[in-house]
Amino acid sequence: MSRSRWGQNVWRIPLLFAGDLLKQPTWVPIWVFALMIVNMASLAFWSELLAKVIFVTFLMSAILMMTLYAKFGFERILGFGHVFWIPLLAYILVQVRHAQGEFHAYLVVLSLCIGASLLFDIVDVWKFLSSKRVPR
Repeated sequence: MSRSRWGQNVWRIPLLFAGDLLKQPTWVPIWVFALMIVNMASLAFWSELLAKVIFVTFLMSAILMMTLYAKFGFERILGFGHVFWIPLLAYILVQVRHAQGEFHAYLVVLSLCIGASLLFDIVDVWKFLSSKRVPR
């Protein structure tokens, strides 16, 4: 069921999102928490330009996701909030071979997490858009 939250105080939207997230099957909030942690781990490599790009992309995705949540509620369209991860993943895959040590390992783990998440997101957004089509 789609519920617009545009009338809500903008600062309450993340709290409402968290509440709806916790109503999902257990693996969903665990997965979302893991994605948050792996993205925020970029702060540990702040001296790297790519780490800054990762963190800013994470923030942009979070803002887009909260905007989508405010408009549609907890619906499959939220997967579109990770659209910025598509060019980010391509950039990481190009840059990972130049990274070394812990930063290299971090980029590999992040790439796997982003890749898996994008697969879920593509399916979710496709299902959302397919369900909104008007039969001919």
